[in-house]
Amino acid sequence: MFNPKFTYTNTMVSELMSIEHSRAIVDLMPLPATVERDLIEKAKVKMTHYSTRIEGNLLDLEQVSRVVKQKPEKNRIAAEDEVRNYWEALSFLSREKKKGTPITEDFILQLHAIIYQHGTGRKALKSRYREATEPGVLFAVFDNKTRQPEYIPPEYSDVPVLMDDFTTWIKQETDLPIPIKAAIAAYQLLTIHPFEDGNGRTARALATYMLSLADYDMKGFQSLEEYYVEDLDGYYRHLQMGLPVLYYDGRHNPENMAPWIEYFVKIMSLAYEKVANLAKQFSTSNQHVLIALLEPNETTLLRFMIETNRPVKPIELTQLFQVHTRTIGKWTKQWVLKGLIEPAGGTKRITAYRIGSGYSEFTLADLGYKE
Repeated sequence: MFNPKFTYTNTMVSELMSIEHSRAIVDLMPLPATVERDLIEKAKVKMTHYSTRIEGNLLDLEQVSRVVKQKPEKNRIAAEDEVRNYWEALSFLSREKKKGTPITEDFILQLHAIIYQHGTGRKALKSRYREATEPGVLFAVFDNKTRQPEYIPPEYSDVPVLMDDFTTWIKQETDLPIPIKAAIAAYQLLTIHPFEDGNGRTARALATYMLSLADYDMKGFQSLEEYYVEDLDGYYRHLQMGLPVLYYDGRHNPENMAPWIEYFVKIMSLAYEKVANLAKQFSTSNQHVLIALLEPNETTLLRFMIETNRPVKPIELTQLFQVHTRTIGKWTKQWVLKGLIEPAGGTKRITAYRIGSGYSEFTLADLGYKE
Protein backbone atom coordinates (compact mmCIF):
# COMPACT_ATOMS: atom_id res chain seq x y z
CA MET A 1 0.00 0.00 0.00
CA PHE A 2 1.03 3.61 -0.55
CA ASN A 3 3.33 4.50 2.34
CA PRO A 4 4.51 8.14 2.24
CA LYS A 5 7.75 8.91 4.02
CA PHE A 6 8.74 12.18 5.65
CA THR A 7 10.53 13.59 8.66
CA TYR A 8 8.93 16.13 10.97
CA THR A 9 10.84 19.42 11.04
CA ASN A 10 10.76 22.22 13.60
CA THR A 11 9.15 24.49 11.02
CA MET A 12 6.47 21.91 10.24
CA VAL A 13 5.57 21.48 13.93
CA SER A 14 5.56 25.24 14.47
CA GLU A 15 3.17 25.81 11.56
CA LEU A 16 0.86 23.04 12.76
CA MET A 17 0.70 24.75 16.16
CA SER A 18 -0.04 28.07 14.46
CA ILE A 19 -2.89 26.47 12.51
CA GLU A 20 -4.44 25.12 15.72
CA HIS A 21 -4.06 28.54 17.37
CA SER A 22 -5.88 30.25 14.49
CA ARG A 23 -8.66 27.65 14.53
CA ALA A 24 -9.21 28.28 18.23
CA ILE A 25 -9.47 32.04 17.70
CA VAL A 26 -12.09 31.66 14.97
CA ASP A 27 -14.08 29.23 17.13
CA LEU A 28 -13.95 31.57 20.13
CA MET A 29 -14.83 34.72 18.19
CA PRO A 30 -17.81 33.83 16.00
CA LEU A 31 -18.84 36.33 13.34
CA PRO A 32 -22.39 37.47 12.59
CA ALA A 33 -24.25 35.27 10.10
CA THR A 34 -24.29 37.98 7.41
CA VAL A 35 -20.52 38.43 7.70
CA GLU A 36 -19.95 34.67 7.64
CA ARG A 37 -22.00 34.29 4.45
CA ASP A 38 -20.03 37.06 2.80
CA LEU A 39 -16.67 35.60 3.85
CA ILE A 40 -17.62 32.15 2.59
CA GLU A 41 -18.71 33.49 -0.79
CA LYS A 42 -15.60 35.64 -1.15
CA ALA A 43 -13.35 32.69 -0.27
CA LYS A 44 -15.18 30.51 -2.77
CA VAL A 45 -14.73 33.11 -5.52
CA LYS A 46 -11.04 33.40 -4.62
CA MET A 47 -10.53 29.63 -4.67
CA THR A 48 -12.21 29.50 -8.08
CA HIS A 49 -10.19 32.39 -9.46
CA TYR A 50 -6.78 31.44 -8.12
CA SER A 51 -7.00 27.68 -8.70
CA THR A 52 -7.88 28.27 -12.36
CA ARG A 53 -5.31 31.08 -12.60
CA ILE A 54 -2.59 28.59 -11.65
CA GLU A 55 -3.55 26.64 -14.78
CA GLY A 56 -3.36 29.75 -16.97
CA ASN A 57 -6.90 31.16 -16.86
CA LEU A 58 -6.70 34.89 -17.66
CA LEU A 59 -9.97 36.11 -16.12
CA ASP A 60 -9.39 38.50 -13.23
CA LEU A 61 -11.08 38.25 -9.84
CA GLU A 62 -13.91 40.63 -10.72
CA GLN A 63 -14.63 38.81 -13.99
CA VAL A 64 -14.69 35.46 -12.20
CA SER A 65 -17.09 36.85 -9.61
CA ARG A 66 -19.40 38.03 -12.38
CA VAL A 67 -19.28 34.74 -14.30
CA VAL A 68 -20.13 32.52 -11.34
CA LYS A 69 -23.04 34.70 -10.27
CA GLN A 70 -24.68 34.74 -13.70
CA LYS A 71 -26.88 32.02 -15.10
CA PRO A 72 -24.98 29.61 -17.39
CA GLU A 73 -24.97 30.72 -21.01
CA LYS A 74 -24.46 28.60 -24.12
CA ASN A 75 -22.01 31.05 -25.69
CA ARG A 76 -19.51 31.15 -22.83
CA ILE A 77 -15.85 31.10 -23.79
CA ALA A 78 -13.52 28.36 -22.50
CA ALA A 79 -12.10 30.53 -19.71
CA GLU A 80 -15.62 31.20 -18.40
CA ASP A 81 -16.48 27.50 -18.61
CA GLU A 82 -13.39 26.67 -16.60
CA VAL A 83 -14.18 28.99 -13.70
CA ARG A 84 -17.86 28.10 -13.73
CA ASN A 85 -16.95 24.40 -13.52
CA TYR A 86 -14.64 24.94 -10.56
CA TRP A 87 -17.31 26.97 -8.79
CA GLU A 88 -19.77 24.12 -9.33
CA ALA A 89 -17.17 21.65 -8.03
CA LEU A 90 -16.78 23.64 -4.80
CA SER A 91 -20.58 23.71 -4.45
CA PHE A 92 -20.60 19.94 -4.93
CA LEU A 93 -17.97 19.52 -2.21
CA SER A 94 -19.98 21.69 0.16
CA ARG A 95 -23.05 19.50 -0.33
CA GLU A 96 -21.04 16.31 0.07
CA LYS A 97 -19.46 17.57 3.29
CA LYS A 98 -22.91 17.96 4.84
CA LYS A 99 -23.55 14.30 3.99
CA GLY A 100 -20.11 13.23 5.21
CA THR A 101 -19.35 11.53 1.89
CA PRO A 102 -16.04 9.63 2.12
CA ILE A 103 -13.28 9.95 -0.46
CA THR A 104 -13.32 7.04 -2.88
CA GLU A 105 -12.25 6.52 -6.48
CA ASP A 106 -15.81 7.14 -7.64
CA PHE A 107 -15.90 10.36 -5.62
CA ILE A 108 -12.69 11.61 -7.29
CA LEU A 109 -13.99 10.62 -10.73
CA GLN A 110 -17.20 12.51 -10.06
CA LEU A 111 -15.31 15.57 -8.78
CA HIS A 112 -13.10 15.63 -11.88
CA ALA A 113 -16.11 15.29 -14.17
CA ILE A 114 -17.55 18.51 -12.73
CA ILE A 115 -14.22 20.35 -12.93
CA TYR A 116 -13.43 19.30 -16.48
CA GLN A 117 -16.81 19.21 -18.23
CA HIS A 118 -16.95 21.09 -21.54
CA GLY A 119 -19.65 22.47 -23.77
CA THR A 120 -23.40 22.16 -23.47
CA GLY A 121 -25.65 19.16 -23.21
CA ARG A 122 -25.74 16.19 -20.88
CA LYS A 123 -22.62 15.91 -18.72
CA ALA A 124 -20.85 12.71 -17.72
CA LEU A 125 -21.42 11.76 -14.09
CA LYS A 126 -17.89 10.40 -13.76
CA SER A 127 -14.65 10.89 -15.63
CA ARG A 128 -12.41 8.17 -16.99
CA TYR A 129 -8.75 7.75 -16.28
CA ARG A 130 -6.40 8.69 -19.09
CA GLU A 131 -5.84 6.12 -21.81
CA ALA A 132 -2.96 5.21 -24.11
CA THR A 133 -1.59 8.01 -26.25
CA GLU A 134 -1.01 7.67 -29.99
CA PRO A 135 2.22 5.92 -31.01
CA GLY A 136 5.17 8.27 -30.71
CA VAL A 137 3.29 10.75 -28.47
CA LEU A 138 4.73 11.26 -24.99
CA PHE A 139 2.24 12.02 -22.22
CA ALA A 140 4.08 14.46 -19.96
CA VAL A 141 3.86 17.78 -18.15
CA PHE A 142 5.88 20.25 -20.20
CA ASP A 143 7.67 23.44 -19.17
CA ASN A 144 5.81 26.42 -20.63
CA LYS A 145 9.02 28.16 -21.70
CA THR A 146 11.43 25.41 -22.74
CA ARG A 147 8.73 22.95 -23.86
CA GLN A 148 10.84 20.21 -22.29
CA PRO A 149 9.19 17.53 -20.10
CA GLU A 150 9.06 18.60 -16.44
CA TYR A 151 7.39 15.43 -15.35
CA ILE A 152 6.58 12.10 -17.02
CA PRO A 153 3.75 10.40 -15.07
CA PRO A 154 3.24 6.65 -14.70
CA GLU A 155 1.96 4.58 -17.61
CA TYR A 156 -1.79 4.82 -18.12
CA SER A 157 -2.11 1.08 -17.45
CA ASP A 158 -0.73 1.60 -13.91
CA VAL A 159 -3.17 4.37 -13.00
CA PRO A 160 -6.12 2.19 -11.83
CA VAL A 161 -3.91 0.21 -9.43
CA LEU A 162 -2.24 3.37 -8.13
CA MET A 163 -5.57 5.12 -7.57
CA ASP A 164 -6.99 2.11 -5.74
CA ASP A 165 -3.90 2.08 -3.54
CA PHE A 166 -4.13 5.83 -2.98
CA THR A 167 -7.79 5.88 -1.94
CA THR A 168 -7.23 2.87 0.31
CA TRP A 169 -4.52 4.87 2.07
CA ILE A 170 -6.89 7.83 2.51
CA LYS A 171 -9.46 5.54 4.10
CA GLN A 172 -7.08 3.69 6.40
CA GLU A 173 -4.70 6.50 7.46
CA THR A 174 -6.02 7.90 10.75
CA ASP A 175 -2.87 8.86 12.67
CA LEU A 176 -1.45 11.77 10.70
CA PRO A 177 -2.47 15.38 11.45
CA ILE A 178 -5.13 16.35 8.92
CA PRO A 179 -3.09 19.19 7.33
CA ILE A 180 -0.25 16.76 6.65
CA LYS A 181 -2.62 14.13 5.29
CA ALA A 182 -4.19 16.72 2.97
CA ALA A 183 -0.74 17.82 1.78
CA ILE A 184 0.25 14.25 0.96
CA ALA A 185 -3.07 13.59 -0.79
CA ALA A 186 -2.68 16.66 -3.03
CA TYR A 187 0.87 15.63 -3.92
CA GLN A 188 0.02 11.99 -4.63
CA LEU A 189 -2.95 12.72 -6.89
CA LEU A 190 -0.79 15.13 -8.89
CA THR A 191 1.97 12.53 -9.04
CA ILE A 192 -0.31 9.76 -10.32
CA HIS A 193 -1.75 12.29 -12.79
CA PRO A 194 -4.74 10.05 -13.50
CA PHE A 195 -6.45 12.35 -16.02
CA GLU A 196 -5.41 13.86 -19.32
CA ASP A 197 -6.10 17.35 -17.92
CA GLY A 198 -7.49 18.99 -14.79
CA ASN A 199 -5.23 17.12 -12.37
CA GLY A 200 -4.03 20.23 -10.54
CA ARG A 201 -7.51 21.64 -9.99
CA THR A 202 -8.77 18.24 -8.87
CA ALA A 203 -5.86 17.78 -6.45
CA ARG A 204 -6.38 21.20 -4.86
CA ALA A 205 -10.14 20.65 -4.60
CA LEU A 206 -9.57 17.23 -3.04
CA ALA A 207 -7.23 18.71 -0.42
CA THR A 208 -9.84 21.38 0.34
CA TYR A 209 -12.48 18.70 0.81
CA MET A 210 -10.25 16.60 3.04
CA LEU A 211 -9.61 19.61 5.27
CA SER A 212 -13.30 20.52 5.40
CA LEU A 213 -14.39 16.99 6.37
CA ALA A 214 -12.23 17.32 9.48
CA ASP A 215 -13.35 20.93 10.14
CA TYR A 216 -9.99 22.34 9.07
CA ASP A 217 -11.48 24.74 6.54
CA MET A 218 -11.88 27.70 8.91
CA LYS A 219 -15.64 27.58 8.32
CA GLY A 220 -15.00 28.01 4.60
CA PHE A 221 -13.39 31.44 5.01
CA GLN A 222 -9.90 30.61 3.75
CA SER A 223 -8.32 30.31 0.31
CA LEU A 224 -4.92 28.66 0.01
CA GLU A 225 -4.83 29.10 -3.74
CA GLU A 226 -4.24 32.85 -3.65
CA TYR A 227 -0.98 32.24 -1.80
CA TYR A 228 0.12 29.69 -4.40
CA VAL A 229 -0.49 32.21 -7.19
CA GLU A 230 1.68 34.78 -5.42
CA ASP A 231 4.49 32.21 -5.30
CA LEU A 232 4.00 30.00 -8.35
CA ASP A 233 7.70 29.26 -8.72
CA GLY A 234 7.86 28.18 -5.09
CA TYR A 235 4.66 26.16 -5.44
CA TYR A 236 6.00 24.14 -8.37
CA ARG A 237 9.51 23.89 -6.93
CA HIS A 238 8.24 22.38 -3.68
CA LEU A 239 6.00 19.98 -5.58
CA GLN A 240 8.97 18.87 -7.67
CA MET A 241 11.23 18.49 -4.59
CA GLY A 242 14.22 18.10 -6.89
CA LEU A 243 13.06 14.63 -7.93
CA PRO A 244 13.80 13.04 -11.32
CA VAL A 245 11.54 13.81 -14.25
CA LEU A 246 10.41 10.19 -14.71
CA TYR A 247 7.87 8.80 -12.23
CA TYR A 248 9.61 5.43 -12.04
CA ASP A 249 12.98 7.00 -11.19
CA GLY A 250 11.94 7.99 -7.65
CA ARG A 251 8.72 9.94 -7.85
CA HIS A 252 6.72 6.83 -7.01
CA ASN A 253 8.18 6.69 -3.50
CA PRO A 254 10.15 9.81 -2.41
CA GLU A 255 12.54 9.28 0.49
CA ASN A 256 11.30 12.41 2.27
CA MET A 257 8.19 14.43 1.38
CA ALA A 258 8.97 17.03 4.06
CA PRO A 259 9.77 19.90 1.62
CA TRP A 260 6.28 19.79 0.10
CA ILE A 261 4.49 19.13 3.40
CA GLU A 262 6.35 21.97 5.09
CA TYR A 263 5.39 24.32 2.26
CA PHE A 264 1.74 23.22 2.35
CA VAL A 265 1.31 23.74 6.11
CA LYS A 266 3.16 27.07 5.87
CA ILE A 267 0.58 28.30 3.35
CA MET A 268 -2.20 26.94 5.54
CA SER A 269 -0.77 28.76 8.54
CA LEU A 270 -0.63 32.09 6.69
CA ALA A 271 -4.16 31.74 5.30
CA TYR A 272 -5.59 30.73 8.67
CA GLU A 273 -3.77 33.51 10.49
CA LYS A 274 -5.41 35.99 8.11
CA VAL A 275 -8.87 34.66 8.99
CA ALA A 276 -8.06 34.68 12.70
CA ASN A 277 -6.89 38.29 12.50
CA LEU A 278 -10.15 39.21 10.80
CA ALA A 279 -12.11 37.56 13.61
CA LYS A 280 -10.10 39.48 16.19
CA GLN A 281 -10.56 42.69 14.23
CA PHE A 282 -14.31 42.21 14.17
CA SER A 283 -14.42 41.61 17.92
CA THR A 284 -12.86 45.04 18.56
CA SER A 285 -14.13 47.08 15.59
CA ASN A 286 -17.38 45.94 14.02
CA GLN A 287 -17.53 48.80 11.53
CA HIS A 288 -14.07 48.38 10.07
CA VAL A 289 -14.57 44.70 9.29
CA LEU A 290 -17.87 45.37 7.51
CA ILE A 291 -16.17 48.03 5.43
CA ALA A 292 -13.24 45.74 4.66
CA LEU A 293 -15.67 43.13 3.31
CA LEU A 294 -17.20 45.46 0.74
CA GLU A 295 -16.59 44.87 -2.96
CA PRO A 296 -15.58 47.97 -5.00
CA ASN A 297 -19.07 48.38 -6.46
CA GLU A 298 -20.58 47.99 -2.97
CA THR A 299 -18.37 50.79 -1.68
CA THR A 300 -19.53 52.95 -4.60
CA LEU A 301 -23.15 52.12 -3.77
CA LEU A 302 -22.76 52.96 -0.09
CA ARG A 303 -21.00 56.23 -0.87
CA PHE A 304 -23.78 57.21 -3.29
CA MET A 305 -26.51 56.45 -0.76
CA ILE A 306 -24.72 58.31 2.04
CA GLU A 307 -24.25 61.36 -0.18
CA THR A 308 -27.84 61.18 -1.47
CA ASN A 309 -29.19 60.80 2.08
CA ARG A 310 -32.58 59.46 0.96
CA PRO A 311 -34.09 56.28 -0.51
CA VAL A 312 -32.88 55.71 -4.07
CA LYS A 313 -34.74 54.23 -7.02
CA PRO A 314 -33.47 51.27 -9.09
CA ILE A 315 -33.20 53.53 -12.15
CA GLU A 316 -30.75 55.73 -10.25
CA LEU A 317 -28.56 52.70 -9.57
CA THR A 318 -28.75 51.74 -13.23
CA GLN A 319 -27.46 55.19 -14.14
CA LEU A 320 -24.80 55.11 -11.41
CA PHE A 321 -23.26 51.82 -12.56
CA GLN A 322 -24.08 52.16 -16.27
CA VAL A 323 -25.48 48.62 -16.49
CA HIS A 324 -28.73 47.02 -17.66
CA THR A 325 -31.77 47.09 -15.38
CA ARG A 326 -31.66 43.26 -15.20
CA THR A 327 -28.12 43.46 -13.83
CA ILE A 328 -29.19 45.94 -11.16
CA GLY A 329 -32.07 43.62 -10.32
CA LYS A 330 -29.59 40.78 -9.66
CA TRP A 331 -27.20 43.02 -7.70
CA THR A 332 -29.90 44.50 -5.48
CA LYS A 333 -31.10 41.02 -4.53
CA GLN A 334 -27.54 40.16 -3.46
CA TRP A 335 -27.14 43.44 -1.59
CA VAL A 336 -30.44 42.95 0.25
CA LEU A 337 -29.40 39.42 1.25
CA LYS A 338 -26.11 40.79 2.54
CA GLY A 339 -27.93 43.51 4.50
CA LEU A 340 -26.23 46.35 2.64
CA ILE A 341 -29.58 47.78 1.52
CA GLU A 342 -33.24 47.11 2.31
CA PRO A 343 -36.55 47.90 0.56
CA ALA A 344 -37.88 51.40 1.22
CA GLY A 345 -40.88 51.49 -1.10
CA GLY A 346 -43.23 49.24 -3.00
CA THR A 347 -44.98 46.00 -2.08
CA LYS A 348 -45.13 43.58 -4.99
CA ARG A 349 -42.36 45.45 -6.76
CA ILE A 350 -39.62 47.32 -4.92
CA THR A 351 -39.50 50.95 -6.04
CA ALA A 352 -36.78 52.28 -3.72
CA TYR A 353 -33.99 51.18 -1.39
CA ARG A 354 -32.38 52.64 1.72
CA ILE A 355 -29.14 51.75 3.49
CA GLY A 356 -29.42 48.55 5.55
CA SER A 357 -29.62 48.98 9.31
CA GLY A 358 -26.21 47.36 9.83
CA TYR A 359 -24.57 49.99 7.60
CA SER A 360 -26.70 53.04 8.39
CA GLU A 361 -24.24 54.57 10.85
CA PHE A 362 -21.33 54.68 8.42
CA THR A 363 -20.00 58.00 7.19
CA LEU A 364 -17.94 58.93 4.15
CA ALA A 365 -14.92 59.08 6.45
CA ASP A 366 -15.49 55.42 7.38
CA LEU A 367 -15.28 54.59 3.68
CA GLY A 368 -12.03 56.51 3.33
CA TYR A 369 -13.49 59.63 1.71
CA LYS A 370 -13.34 63.19 2.98
CA GLU A 371 -16.57 64.52 4.40
